Amino acid sequence: MIKSLSAQESPRQVFVTVALQPMLQLNVNPDLEVEFGILEVNQDLFHVTKKPEDVVFSVESTTNWNLSVSSVQPYFTGEKNPEHKIPVDFVGYTIEDLGTNWDNGSYSNILNMTKDTVLELSPERTEVLTNGRRNNMGDADMNSFILHWKLLFENNALRMRNYSQYFMTDERFKVNVQLTLSETLCGTCN
Repeated sequence: MIKSLSAQESPRQVFVTVALQPMLQLNVNPDLEVEFGILEVNQDLFHVTKKPEDVVFSVESTTNWNLSVSSVQPYFTGEKNPEHKIPVDFVGYTIEDLGTNWDNGSYSNILNMTKDTVLELSPERTEVLTNGRRNNMGDADMNSFILHWKLLFENNALRMRNYSQYFMTDERFKVNVQLTLSETLCGTCN
């Protein structure tokens, strides 16, 4: 049995306003530290006893973004003796893109400032990943990275001489690092 509606129906228009907020999420261990160990074997001859560990991170966003790297302090501090200090520019870094967003220059999804060079760690906020012309918004599979640390004295005897004054006979050094994610206000500025 089929019933029909006999009441008069008139269509109603309903207006809805929605304000969508951009979402930016950085997926990384919040207690980010760089740690390395050095042992003096002979006078001015040093051996690395612990290399800094790489950092895996990803970005999830509904808007375009930039990422900056900085150290919290200007010096690595000795673990055994906090009076032992080494400037943070002793360590450099590169960022490897593992995601599907392409990081091959300003005409791609992401402009990676470390693509072909190693940047020195600094207490100043250094913008390292920025939005490219193809936009870098996306999920963690699209924006997945590894931050690789590099001791900058390796293969550079002149630079090593500058740092040898800081080394102790056997010490581990640490510094806290910040990754800062910010929204890009211009969609295709590059």
